[in-house]
Amino acid sequence: MTALEHGSALEISCTTILIVSPHPDDEVLGAGGLLRAAAQLGRAVRVLSVTDGEAAYPDWRGLGIIRRRELLDALSVLTPHKVTTQHLSIPDGRVHQHRAMLIDAIDRRISGSTLLVAPYERDGHPDHDATGEVCCEIAQLRNLTLWRYPIWSWHHSTPDRFADKSWGRFMLDPAAMHAKARAMRCFTSQMRPLGRAPIVPYHVLPYFTRPYEAFLL
Repeated sequence: MTALEHGSALEISCTTILIVSPHPDDEVLGAGGLLRAAAQLGRAVRVLSVTDGEAAYPDWRGLGIIRRRELLDALSVLTPHKVTTQHLSIPDGRVHQHRAMLIDAIDRRISGSTLLVAPYERDGHPDHDATGEVCCEIAQLRNLTLWRYPIWSWHHSTPDRFADKSWGRFMLDPAAMHAKARAMRCFTSQMRPLGRAPIVPYHVLPYFTRPYEAFLL
């Protein structure tokens, strides 16, 4: 992907970061290295977990609680520094029906100096798309810097789809790569569920273990 390979190097210049995650694990997969670096620099880092991801396996009772716990474990592995996590518990798969709630929640957690980090608005999953669209609208209205991370696009799209997009790369040092890989393994329900096919298959993981994280600008 030429545009990505030549993407600009991104740096943290804000005082606060809000990472909006449709499901527990998206924030680590898409922006775990950025989250870790910002926390280490003493920036105020917030994660807004939009749904609990309980519909990933509809027959798995209590999955939302499990996924919340996995997220807390992952963040504790990712960085020892404080990361504020807040859960909206919008029903998994129905973010588009709760746009007003999401808009209000984001609006109450941003300021003029906030870097807004959100899923790509055409990622290919309804919750990702709805969340990304809301974040795009808010960033434009509030004149915020917005970095958008793809998740499903990596294995559902072709490079041609992104030929006209502007990319940035946030570089990760070896320690950050190691911490992110360990944090990703905390999401057992999505990657190694007993007796079930993984939601995040093995062949997709290399996109999230590179020495950089890619963001659409």
